[in-house]
Amino acid sequence: MSFEAQSFLSSVAHRLRASEIRELLKLLDHPEMISFAGGLPNPAAFPRDAIQEVVGHVMTSHAAEALQYGPTEGHHRLRRAIAGGMGARYGAPQEVDNILITTGSQQALSLLAQIVLDPGDSVFTANPTYLGALLTFNAASSRVEGIACDEQGLIPEALERRIDELAAAGARAKLLYLVPTFDNPTGVTMPEDRRRRVYEIACERELLIAEDDPYGLLRYDGKNVPLLKSIDTEGRVAYLGTFSKILAPGFRVGWLAADPLLIRKAVLAKQAQDLCTTTFSQYCIFEIIHDNALFPHIERIKSIYRAKRDLMLRAAERMLPREVRFSRPEGGLFLWVELPPELDALALLPKAMDRGVAYVIGRPFFTDDSGRNTFRMNFSYASDDRIEEGVRRLAEVIAAALEDSRAIERPDRIGIF
Repeated sequence: MSFEAQSFLSSVAHRLRASEIRELLKLLDHPEMISFAGGLPNPAAFPRDAIQEVVGHVMTSHAAEALQYGPTEGHHRLRRAIAGGMGARYGAPQEVDNILITTGSQQALSLLAQIVLDPGDSVFTANPTYLGALLTFNAASSRVEGIACDEQGLIPEALERRIDELAAAGARAKLLYLVPTFDNPTGVTMPEDRRRRVYEIACERELLIAEDDPYGLLRYDGKNVPLLKSIDTEGRVAYLGTFSKILAPGFRVGWLAADPLLIRKAVLAKQAQDLCTTTFSQYCIFEIIHDNALFPHIERIKSIYRAKRDLMLRAAERMLPREVRFSRPEGGLFLWVELPPELDALALLPKAMDRGVAYVIGRPFFTDDSGRNTFRMNFSYASDDRIEEGVRRLAEVIAAALEDSRAIERPDRIGIF
């Protein structure tokens, strides 16, 4: 009898689906392709000299500890530095026991879902929202409830309305997931008054908030907006942070800042996953913080990304057809593009790739299969000359598609009239 692996799969495994974005990225490994598809930091932004120096120091002074297994909670001095930094930089001071070091913030979200959500529980998100969160909640057998958004992010009244609808049906949601600062995919930042109203709703309706903040320190203009965590007086906000976008994703180090009970349970769940986050990376990151090298580096990469954002915006304003709308983010890594409703971003993608330029279609970010006329463009990774050339190629593809759609809508008259 032959082995049939399919018969051994769990119900969770049957629900898992490949990320359309990850599958797309496999097609982009070509030197001539101008990719606006990933959310990748620019390699030129990596502090190579500083990291090389720190690696040498760690190997010289801390090799015995840094090359060993570490505590599941994480390197104590790094946890203490993060706890203090959240107070100094964010106005959200933490105790060390509120901090768990994770393998990227994606693991922090996965652990939070594991310890909070039962199969069938509802989770609220913005619509659209970060695709990695949708994959996580799907793996947790959750029901994702996408809440309507506008140019300022999730609409509080829509959240209240959906909570009431669920309550009338005898159900409730436990978790609200948000990327309120430079949202992925839209780049939108939720203003302070709306954040406070969302937090009030969470308190009134007994919701836990997961605040995902991978880009918050990458602000290029405008005023800082308080974190949800900084206005949290009840321990109701679980904050997800990461060094991937502000230092280097190869370290794979993030953190969860949350109520101590949630941290203790997340530690137990993490022990079943990977025992501990890579100790060597934690030691290196702590030394970079300890040497006061992190925030000067962040200022440097902000200048790089600000210039790239401005270049993409100028190119979009100059070249894209006037019917196309796009966001103007104050920070982060992405522009969000909305095509006229008659165009489909997925149908256009092969044509764009034939021209040697790629983006990420918007539909997978939505919870309701909408957004077919949207896509996301990353401005951090491509070189400056390729940004302008890539936008030019996209503009030509979109303009041709619009011309084709108009020809279909207004065919040439045939007959005597």
